Amino acid sequence: KSNIGHAQAAAGVLGVIKMVLALRHETLPKTLHAQQPSPHVDWEKSGLVLLQEARPWPRREGHVRRAGISGFGISGTNAHLILEEAPARDIPTAAPVPPGLPLLLSGRSPEALREQAGHWAGWLETSSLEWDAVLRTAALHRSHFEHRAALLVPAEGAVAALRALSQESAHPSVLVGQARLLERSVFLFPGQGSQWPGMGRALLDESPVFSRRARECEQALRPYLDWSLEAVLRGDPEAPSLERVEVVQPALFAMGVSLAALWESLGIRPSALVGHSQGEIAAAVVSGALSLADGARVVAVCSKLLGQLIQSGEAQISGPGGMAQIELPASHSAHMEPILAELEQALGVLRSGPTRLPMVSTVTGREVAEGELDGAYWYRNL
Repeated sequence: KSNIGHAQAAAGVLGVIKMVLALRHETLPKTLHAQQPSPHVDWEKSGLVLLQEARPWPRREGHVRRAGISGFGISGTNAHLILEEAPARDIPTAAPVPPGLPLLLSGRSPEALREQAGHWAGWLETSSLEWDAVLRTAALHRSHFEHRAALLVPAEGAVAALRALSQESAHPSVLVGQARLLERSVFLFPGQGSQWPGMGRALLDESPVFSRRARECEQALRPYLDWSLEAVLRGDPEAPSLERVEVVQPALFAMGVSLAALWESLGIRPSALVGHSQGEIAAAVVSGALSLADGARVVAVCSKLLGQLIQSGEAQISGPGGMAQIELPASHSAHMEPILAELEQALGVLRSGPTRLPMVSTVTGREVAEGELDGAYWYRNL
């Protein structure tokens, strides 16, 4: 009451707000307008003190600050609430935006898009917000309409580019177009053939999300590899060759899992997942059907056995006789059969759980069911 007077039904909640602020600022506020304590209270024996000045109320290790708030309503309702401070914790900060990302704007019409550009230009002229936060807000926390613009500019060039867009003037760093709004998207994870030396170097250097997930992949693969995954993704001279199947498949697995994490961090969440050949292993991890540890085990075991199978092959010439035409599936022939028992033994028990995102199998042509991705499935995938 000494702060705000009689607040009627809001008096209790305002007392709570005041005490929460006291906890937050580590300060006991003074009691206003109470220079003369009431003579009807025996202050010396009560142990109570009216605060004539604000006092520090610091946190102390091993102690918890608590406060009691009483409400005595004129209607007869009495309440007492005890507040206790929450444990101190670090506030997570948003990951920095990778360099080279555009500022994204959109509108329902070309006129609305230009108007948006003008508003953003005026706001940025006086804003002190960090450029990373501006890019992240525009990309992740704004509606995306069909008329769009992408501005590939640094912070110091943004206002000029936005002014040019708002005035329909040409600017070399502004791209304008009309998008077809898609409600759903699908992530497709490729198999071998999509690799190139140094394919992960730029993202490892520029994307915290990608590099963090790639490190998790390397940790999961470490029990099975005797080479550095990061060195392979960077294309370092001492890294083993991507021509080796036991190298390229784990590398592509890590690329697929890490790229999916990057896309999802940018607000692009797929409605379904599909994997081609060994790309199904990464798809299974991203879908949630396999844990990262189990996915790493599958790709490491399969690629190692395939590498051994390739080395054990030989050519036979039977002579100049005639040739019969026999149709065989090229990607999975009888030559795979010798590794079936070893594959199932090496994989052991796989815990194939429910998916958080639907995954369509290229082995069965159906959506993957819980418990389906066992050792026998991955043999059929080879």
